[in-house]
Amino acid sequence: MEEYTKSNFYFLQLLVTWKKQFAIVSLIAIVCAVIFSSEFFIKPKYKSFAIIYPSNITPYSGESESEQMIQLLESADIRNHIIKKFNLIERYEIDSTAKSYRAALIKMYESNVLIGATKYQSVEIKVIDSDPQVACDMVKEIINALNLKARNLQREKTREVLVVEANQLNLKKRQLDSLNTALIELRVKYQILDYGTQAKEVIKGYVKILSSGKGNSNLKDIDVMMRNLQEKGGEYYEKMALYNSCLAAYNTIKIEYDNVWKDLNKELTYSNLVTPPFPSDKKDYPVRWLIVLISLISTNLFLYLLLVARDYRKKIIQ
Repeated sequence: MEEYTKSNFYFLQLLVTWKKQFAIVSLIAIVCAVIFSSEFFIKPKYKSFAIIYPSNITPYSGESESEQMIQLLESADIRNHIIKKFNLIERYEIDSTAKSYRAALIKMYESNVLIGATKYQSVEIKVIDSDPQVACDMVKEIINALNLKARNLQREKTREVLVVEANQLNLKKRQLDSLNTALIELRVKYQILDYGTQAKEVIKGYVKILSSGKGNSNLKDIDVMMRNLQEKGGEYYEKMALYNSCLAAYNTIKIEYDNVWKDLNKELTYSNLVTPPFPSDKKDYPVRWLIVLISLISTNLFLYLLLVARDYRKKIIQ
């Protein structure tokens, strides 16, 4: 406790003894910090941000919709699109002739474009730029690029499903055409149009002729029809049942195909905008009061260490 009191007393003694020097150094530090943190030396930067919720996004594996959205926002496609649209190579003053300019550009992009989840499972997009309007426009374009990329990914998968449905539809169409050709042949060659109805009518006519006891010229025709029904009736009935079953399957696939086609041409958005971006009227960087405070503390601390070192050296010499 005594040593602590002595050290505090020594510190206060230095402040009192060298108060003028501390005051001068503090004044110089404040003036220099104010000057060197001005727009002449440090270009001010402005922040624009937006908060969005995922919509119409189907997550892969076990990730949430918000995590899926962040993965899309951080994709190379969106990053490259923003870099090209806003010409960030020149804007960030990157030397494109340098060997590792691409790595420097990506690093600069990632330091100025910040994407992360909030505690409410929404996603925040922040962009920092020297122009507040450009920062705002970049946020808007990132959201537009997100919608476009998510839509393209969904359409890519939908096209795969559409190809499968189209193949099944064509297969059923070929089966229907083949069965229809066979049925037409049976109708034309054997005059079988409706197996059930024709069988009943032939039996009725045959019984009627036999019961009358009279010969009839139509008996020959009835015999031919009965023979056709006996030989080809079962085949016609089987093909007709198969045709009806195939037609029902075709209609079901056609409905699915039409629904997939509708999904392919939907213009969906994949984000609900909770907080829209706007051009900031207050700079985000540099924080001048913080620079002044750090400069003031560091310079006074440096002076204090110099004075302590001076007193320590005197003690050694004595």
